[in-house]
Amino acid sequence: MKIWKVLLISLTPFYLFAQNNLGPRLTAMGNNGAAVTDVWALQANPSGITSIEKPTASINYIKHLFSNEISTQALVAVLPFQNNFVGASFQRYGFSEYNESKVGFAYAKKFGEKLSLSLNGNYHQLKINNYGTSTGFSVVIGALYQFDNYFTFGAFVSNPSKQKFSATQISIEIPTTFNVGASYFASDKILIATSVSKILNQSIDVSLGIDYRIIDLLSLRGGLSAKPFKQYAGFGLNYRKFLLDMATTYDANLGYAPQIAIGYAF
Repeated sequence: MKIWKVLLISLTPFYLFAQNNLGPRLTAMGNNGAAVTDVWALQANPSGITSIEKPTASINYIKHLFSNEISTQALVAVLPFQNNFVGASFQRYGFSEYNESKVGFAYAKKFGEKLSLSLNGNYHQLKINNYGTSTGFSVVIGALYQFDNYFTFGAFVSNPSKQKFSATQISIEIPTTFNVGASYFASDKILIATSVSKILNQSIDVSLGIDYRIIDLLSLRGGLSAKPFKQYAGFGLNYRKFLLDMATTYDANLGYAPQIAIGYAF
């Protein structure tokens, strides 16, 4: 366990970003959250919540199969009113010896029919046994532009001011990331999305995903990302006001990470 804790601590900057939970739909599409509208866009480009017409909430659970102890729990909620949207999110990742949590509050606004802008403030907390608790704060700035009925472009930057955790014992940074993407409705049933993301001081990652709505009730999804290379798959069920989404991520080093989310549109 001590060795495992040391590894987690040394890899923390990677894990803080990698465990940013985008929900099963966006995850199954290759973690494409830059230009896809969804309630879970709160965890990526908050401007993506501006397509939500009714108050919506969703809870999510991820089981990380490389360790029986590690899991992720998350909750998102969005309230639309006219051309304004407010959202709240919570996420916890880890186990009894080590855990990260994040609470966020977002505001997004539509300017006409095409442009949306957003701001999300996040409060981070990190707890490590024998090291204590450390906190930090970051912001996410996002934009979404619907070019026409087929193409949508999006971009967001996380932690542009390069904020760090308050702990002095361990050098831990809140990652600064830059993300741009596009989505394309190939038909009324097929959505294709791609994005390019860059974590400061790390390699550029490129991802591609698809959402195929077979019938109104059922959608199938899949995706790939390059660095590190990962494969994604999942499906969604939409029955009246209830939303059920499932996905799994496969990483050659960490194995599978299945997840499930249950949502409700009031």
